[in-house]
Amino acid sequence: MSPRRFVTFFALTAPALAAQAQTASLAEIQVRGSADYVSESSQAFTATRTDQSLMDVAQSVQVVGPSVLQEQQVRNLDDALSLVSGIAQAPTRAGTQDSFVRRGFTGSSSTGLLRDGVRSIQARNFSATTERIEVLKGPTSTLYGIQEPGGVINVVSKVPMLTSRTGLQLDTEQAGGYGAQFDTTGPITGTDWSYRLIASTEDRDDWRNFGRTRRDLLAPSLAWRSGGTEGVLAYEHTDYEVPFDDGTIFGANGRPIDIPRKRRLTESFSRMTGNTDFINTRLQHAFNSQWTARVNYAFNRNRYSDWRVRPNRYDDATGLLRRRADGRQNVDDSSNYLVADLVGKFRTGAVGHELLVGVDHERTLGRTGGELARITYNGFDTANPVYEQVPVPTAYDDTTRNARSFLRTTSLFAQDSVSLGERWIVSGSVRYQRWRQVEGAGLNYVETQNISGSEVLPRVGALYKLSPQVSLYANYATSFVPNLASSPAQAAFDPTKGRSMELGTKFQLSQRLSGTFALFDIEKKNIVVNLDDDTAQAIGKARSRGAELDMTGQVSAALRFIAAYAYTDTKVLEDASGLQGNRLPNAPKHSASIAAHFAPGWRTGDLPWHFNAAVRYAGERQGDAANSLTLPSYTVADLGLGTRFDWNGSTLHLDVLLRNAFDRAYYPSADGPLRVLVGAPRQLGVRLRATF
Repeated sequence: MSPRRFVTFFALTAPALAAQAQTASLAEIQVRGSADYVSESSQAFTATRTDQSLMDVAQSVQVVGPSVLQEQQVRNLDDALSLVSGIAQAPTRAGTQDSFVRRGFTGSSSTGLLRDGVRSIQARNFSATTERIEVLKGPTSTLYGIQEPGGVINVVSKVPMLTSRTGLQLDTEQAGGYGAQFDTTGPITGTDWSYRLIASTEDRDDWRNFGRTRRDLLAPSLAWRSGGTEGVLAYEHTDYEVPFDDGTIFGANGRPIDIPRKRRLTESFSRMTGNTDFINTRLQHAFNSQWTARVNYAFNRNRYSDWRVRPNRYDDATGLLRRRADGRQNVDDSSNYLVADLVGKFRTGAVGHELLVGVDHERTLGRTGGELARITYNGFDTANPVYEQVPVPTAYDDTTRNARSFLRTTSLFAQDSVSLGERWIVSGSVRYQRWRQVEGAGLNYVETQNISGSEVLPRVGALYKLSPQVSLYANYATSFVPNLASSPAQAAFDPTKGRSMELGTKFQLSQRLSGTFALFDIEKKNIVVNLDDDTAQAIGKARSRGAELDMTGQVSAALRFIAAYAYTDTKVLEDASGLQGNRLPNAPKHSASIAAHFAPGWRTGDLPWHFNAAVRYAGERQGDAANSLTLPSYTVADLGLGTRFDWNGSTLHLDVLLRNAFDRAYYPSADGPLRVLVGAPRQLGVRLRATF
């Protein structure tokens, strides 16, 4: 972080910090890190769009709560979701966006990722505003419309609180650079309003031989609570600059080329710069103890330009690499979303109902000024690289000018969760969705796609309580996703459709241990996979079957953990292009993780010590749809320790974390042999935080 930005950040936050420290009593502040993991994962809005207990939901749902995020020093969604079964990293568009495999299937960055229940088009969704992460497994189209059959990931933001609190955090890593966060919240005296202001800045050197990441975030929010009415108005703005880095390459034998992990195969100008905005307004009114009406409007925007140098062809005999220079300019993706619904909790005789009915409308518009003309350059020596021989691309490909992709949907949806006595809960939901999709491009804009249609998407589930602590469940659900074109010159594919069946059990024992075990079977048609030339093709039908186990536990006052295991077997069932029988890319057959926090009460003088550890395993994965390369299995461990001490009347927390402690070489995901993401080597990080 530059000195100017560092000074500016603290000039803005220091006055508020000082004022808050004078008005807030330490006795009023409770740090969420002391909460046990079991209670943090007992409810999730994402599961039913209501406050129903997860023990009563006939679907697998996991929550990565604030304690886990804090203790494991989670920096991004990749870190957080490595602790959830059935989730793996997918190609991240050269490290510039969030993308995940869910139960074997990869979706685009705009499907399967939610921010506070709203579809996100942000490039990266984890930030200083993140409170927790909810993962709902299986199809969720009846609740959230256009979604993949593997499930959705909902990033839940922090909201204004009625208790005054201010937090400050500083961190640095071995590669170089800094990060800082400021978070203040509390009531506005004499009113029904409360506020929250979150600001963060980071300026980090990349661990590879060149590159830098910069992000600045400002997120104010207001909440109003009066009687049975509550409202939240939240805004988040981020400016960012990140390297555009496709990683390393594999040879014709499907094995890694002998290239140091730190060596980039791109150029220093290969990067993305942009900014994002997210506005979310929520209003709800409880008419009485049974009925509540809610309205939610959200606006998403992501604007960026990028310049890229990407591997294009590798010669195994000479070690020379052909690279392609291009880029995408003046991209402006935006989304408007409006939903209104009514929640009712009532009884008809001996039958209890939790009813949800609503209507939503979403309008997504993607605009691109144009793509830079592709120019190839030969002779890059991967063993003895010479950089700065490729000029920054400037010429446009006129066929890609003024690209537009428009998608509009309007839906009616209903859900009822019916309690039949003390043991049975039967749930059903249905969505009727109308959609229209328009695309086109060109210097003289030409429309290439204009289609519309409607879908009926049902879901049914049943749950039986063996006891208040153990339940069995089953569900059947469907999904639907319109496929946008992969490039302005390529027409859109037919919509993707999926269906899923799931059987499972949930348990919560002695308030110390909770978990979910699930068996699933998913089929999906018209799956679009990426090709090396940035175009795509559709697979006829594929299947994913498997088993998942997720557990959280508070073993004792000193020890808590979160653990996961998944077995995922994928197969292409039908395909005319020769992919039939292949496994789906980036989906490990076996994966597992465990993270733990241990505070044994050991002290050095007045300093108490605690320890953190996380171990993640991923089995072999196919690196592309053709199964031409296999990514090796890997096990990576993070080890940390920390303490707390008093300073100037406040308690400060100091934590040290050694990521990839045993310095394992690994490859999290790939988009073909020329785009293989490289895992970071051993890195030491230090974090200092305080709450006033």
